[in-house]
Amino acid sequence: MRVALEGAGYEVRCALEGSEALAMLNGSAADLVITDIFMPGQEGFETISRCKAEFPQTRIIVMSAGTVPGMKHDFLATAGLLGVGATLRKPFSADQLLDAVQEVLR
Repeated sequence: MRVALEGAGYEVRCALEGSEALAMLNGSAADLVITDIFMPGQEGFETISRCKAEFPQTRIIVMSAGTVPGMKHDFLATAGLLGVGATLRKPFSADQLLDAVQEVLR
């Protein structure tokens, strides 16, 4: 993702989990956050909620495989209900990523 985004001219900062990303935003605002739903530490739904509350100007794209084996719930659909700019179901192509970023930043 980083290679595709930087290749398209975007400045990219990476965090391993949600609280690290929010700390980065406290130091320097960002136009866009791309987050996974399932990650170590602070998971995606809490990250989305806190980002929307603390940095309402920052747009959000959520990515995930969407489901958990053995569960029928589609977590990407739930993320969409939280008012994120876009969702990306894994696996996705670099073109799909760049299209989503361009659309959300319009």
